Amino acid sequence: MSVINTGIYFKWPDYLVFSLSLVLSAAIGFYYACTGGKQKTTKEYLLADRNMHWLPVAISLAVSFTSSGILIGLPAEIYTFGTIYMFTLVGRPIAAVLSAKLFIPVFKQIGSISLYQYIYKRFGRVLSIILLVEGFVLTMLFGALIIYGPALAMSGVTGLNLWIAVCSVGLIAMLYTVLGGLKAVLWTDTLQFLIMIVGCIVLLIFGTVKAGGPSEVWRVNKLSGRLDILEPTKFLSIDPRSRHTLWTQVCNAILICISAYGASPIAIQRILALKPGPINIFLCFTTVLLITFSFQIICAAIGLVAFTYYKTCDPVASGVIFSKDQIQPLFTMEIFQNLPGLSGLLMSSVFSASLSTISSAMNAGAAIILQEVIKPLKPNMSDQRATVICKMLSTLTGIVSILFVIFLRLFGNGLLSVTLALVGIATGPSVAVFTVGIIFPFVDGRCAVIGNVIATAFTTWLSFGGLINRPYVYSYPVTTAGCNITDENLLANISSPVYDPSTWNPQSHYRYNIYIVFSFNNDSLGYNIVIAFF
Repeated sequence: MSVINTGIYFKWPDYLVFSLSLVLSAAIGFYYACTGGKQKTTKEYLLADRNMHWLPVAISLAVSFTSSGILIGLPAEIYTFGTIYMFTLVGRPIAAVLSAKLFIPVFKQIGSISLYQYIYKRFGRVLSIILLVEGFVLTMLFGALIIYGPALAMSGVTGLNLWIAVCSVGLIAMLYTVLGGLKAVLWTDTLQFLIMIVGCIVLLIFGTVKAGGPSEVWRVNKLSGRLDILEPTKFLSIDPRSRHTLWTQVCNAILICISAYGASPIAIQRILALKPGPINIFLCFTTVLLITFSFQIICAAIGLVAFTYYKTCDPVASGVIFSKDQIQPLFTMEIFQNLPGLSGLLMSSVFSASLSTISSAMNAGAAIILQEVIKPLKPNMSDQRATVICKMLSTLTGIVSILFVIFLRLFGNGLLSVTLALVGIATGPSVAVFTVGIIFPFVDGRCAVIGNVIATAFTTWLSFGGLINRPYVYSYPVTTAGCNITDENLLANISSPVYDPSTWNPQSHYRYNIYIVFSFNNDSLGYNIVIAFF
């Protein structure tokens, strides 16, 4: 394991602040385990008695998909590859409208947390089983990634063993999720939202001051080319090998956000937990957009500020850190080294992002397994026994996610790109299935199965091939001119944009953010092929 080599580590006030945030999260779980109905029915445990106010539901829905991949990965992405990524903000409102108007009414009418009930009724058992297995495996992989991100950051800034940090994140999420059910998850997400937003704003303000002020941040990033969001010749490119363009980012955002807010068990579970009334759904989605916009803009700004701060001495090229994903933790430690407690606050925000996501996945995952696997085998099971089994399933999903971290250690890509590549494997085919099922009544189960298999196989091949085979790197150049480095080999390894057309390979040259678009189109193409020939 590699540790950040600055000699700057947590002090006791940092540990105190960090520990307090974790204790408060666990305390909410204990509170809801001992109050109200004490989580003895599936309605209370999985749906919070269907009586939740729209605000905590909206916050939970937003932060469940504002993971450590965003808080750690987005600053690193902007630092390394520029700001064109931010065009995802254009696609989010479109996705919110489509989710609220097209998907949510259908799934709400069914009244089940499990979206696979719709697939079963619309396309049959075979496709529902395929999507169930795909969804479970990729949810566990995604959960593992969300656990791994903050654990990596924590191990780097404290010297704590990586696997101890991994187990800590998973176990704390399991504790309050198993004890308090959805109510605990919703209110803990609200607490964690406050920690996340305060931590990010504090880092942005102090970091901007240390970097020389807003004008200096703008000047340095403009000169370096990282404000490429202002350059039409770059963001209007139609080359699919470009890491980010306007087209790929908007399409990517629409499909991922529909999957997150309109066609995911986590979203449906929260919508079903709302008090009745269409105004609650409207307020919920409006708040989700405001929160996600705010987080993405703040995290992107942190990336620009961090580059300004390290403009003459890149920490990766100089050997201070070994991964771009450690830039935000390193930046935090250096900015707050003389302000005890604030580093702990920032690490708390990263852990909170992870906890909110993994706890939501555990709770919704347990509900799906109960509905789709356990109840068909035991149709006469009592509600109280079903609740106990659901708690056991929540524990199981948490343990499996921890074990999947071992698999993720195989990949060296940034957290954000790995996150979106994994999401793309599942999102494109699943969104295509739901979209075609709702809009085109003539598509039957045979078409849906073949289309899904084609799209999933192709996207998996493309995604994992792109993560493993990386013949070239394209990023904005960095320098170590301002570092105290004497090792000439290190200086020789500073990266500049490199591209060799002779090494073209579809697996490694198409960018991670186009996988989901390919998979969506291939799934739809599969339906058309079957309809045309059969």
